[in-house]
Amino acid sequence: MDAAITASVLMVPVAPAPAVAAKAEIKVTAPMDLVRNRKARPDKWEQEVFQSELRKTAWPKNKVFATEGSKGGRTAFRVMVPEYFGKGCLSCHGTPKGAIDITGYPKEGAKLDELAGAISITLYR
Repeated sequence: MDAAITASVLMVPVAPAPAVAAKAEIKVTAPMDLVRNRKARPDKWEQEVFQSELRKTAWPKNKVFATEGSKGGRTAFRVMVPEYFGKGCLSCHGTPKGAIDITGYPKEGAKLDELAGAISITLYR
């Protein structure tokens, strides 16, 4: 399984060094209807990007979304790197929708190559 997909599936939090944490944030997130781990909930900006960009059928697969804006009152460059469901994801996240998977969660009904989430990066000025 791809390392990036493994990190997305496991939602492993990464604690950056204090000097880096003041300048950047990185997290794995997903649209609210796909979030299993509360720590992975999208903030308002991330949720808007999922809805207005990454979930559009016209959005090219693997295309990164980036913009300059703000977060917490600080000027920031924000990036969303989309992640997609692979074959290995579907045993827990696939069909039939609503069936309980081996971890005790209901399956989402996902299909191969559908948007699963994103790596969200914030770089502060």
